[in-house]
Amino acid sequence: MSDETRTPAPESFEALLETIDILRSPGGCPWDHKQTLLSASRYLMDEAGELVEAALAGDTDGVREELGDLLFMVSFVCRILSETRPTSMYDIAREGNEKLIRRHPHVFQDNPAKDVGESQDRWNEIKAAEKRARGLDPERDSALKDMPAATAPLHQAYRYQKDAAKVGFDWPDLGGVQAKLREELGEVHEALAGDDSDRLEHEIGDLLFSVVNLARWKRIQPDMALRKANNRFRDRFHLVEADFESRDADLNSATIEELEESWQRAKAQLSSRSESDQ
Repeated sequence: MSDETRTPAPESFEALLETIDILRSPGGCPWDHKQTLLSASRYLMDEAGELVEAALAGDTDGVREELGDLLFMVSFVCRILSETRPTSMYDIAREGNEKLIRRHPHVFQDNPAKDVGESQDRWNEIKAAEKRARGLDPERDSALKDMPAATAPLHQAYRYQKDAAKVGFDWPDLGGVQAKLREELGEVHEALAGDDSDRLEHEIGDLLFSVVNLARWKRIQPDMALRKANNRFRDRFHLVEADFESRDADLNSATIEELEESWQRAKAQLSSRSESDQ
């Protein structure tokens, strides 16, 4: 095959699919050749995370770029799937479109929903009916909805708590949530006094679960809250590194007092930037 015949036409979705075919075909890229459904799906999750990062930063150019990467990975996973069963991106798009129309009777039929809650109830009822049609039991005697194994643990905890609350398994007020959080923190302190790593892991898990519950009560997405906290830590730590570098000081040999002083300066600097941007 000549170089000319291996060059796809620019600026079209078909060109992207053709490029992926070339990458997976004999003579293509060794890295792309070695990917499996599982490995490629994991990379897809990474790309989705980078899209969220760009959106959080308000970086519209970055969002556009990450959407392209995400589209590539979705198409790439579909290409790998097509090697074991007849599937194309057009099949995926058609089935996805049919599902959207089927689950939105309040939009595509003369049967409007009065609010978000009713639209979600209808969505879940139709989804349950689809499972029954496939011979699955959508109820399974549990109010907790199935979650993919790859679901982020914070989001999984949030969803489980939300499902349980729908059947009344919830604190009557925020005071109970706060009391439970204090209780779990106390049990972490007790576990720290011992020498049982399994118990400590158990109690830290319970504490994290209680923190997620507090976030749910205040309508805060815990995974987004943690992601933003991670970003703040990263930005502050980079400033600490820059501070030591500007003074030709050794970060590795700094005392905790010196590190804390630099950290507080970094916090103040970022806070000042944020206020000036508003």
